[in-house]
Amino acid sequence: MCVNTCLAFTGPFAHLDVCPRCGESRWDAKKSKPTQKVPRQTFDTFPVGPQLQALWHHPNHAKKMRWCEERTQKILKELKISGGIPDVYEDVLHSKQYLEAYQSGQIKDGDSVLMLSIDGAQLYESKQSDCWIYIWVLFDHAPEERY
Repeated sequence: MCVNTCLAFTGPFAHLDVCPRCGESRWDAKKSKPTQKVPRQTFDTFPVGPQLQALWHHPNHAKKMRWCEERTQKILKELKISGGIPDVYEDVLHSKQYLEAYQSGQIKDGDSVLMLSIDGAQLYESKQSDCWIYIWVLFDHAPEERY
């Protein structure tokens, strides 16, 4: 990754030694050796897919992953009885957008429902911020199990 966060040296940029946007070197001159180049900056990722697959493979977690599906069915039954107006909005599953997506088939039984929340933070008053904070929220678990 470029030290100025211009781009990641992957895909079409994997072969580059210098950032095409800012001209900064990819490699740490002090730590690199002739036989081994050390990047100045790296970026680690934790793919969501394998994390979700792992939850489905454990019997206890697989049961917890059914909460969203079961709760959605219960909410839909309650809405039929109440004429479409819930007694209380207690979770994102009560939202119009979620329920419409579920009823239209965009979200199906067995699908994982995720939310990505992201925000930037300026760490110093006189410096442009590079810090981004994000969290994935898995709505398949009950609220008391999510966080």
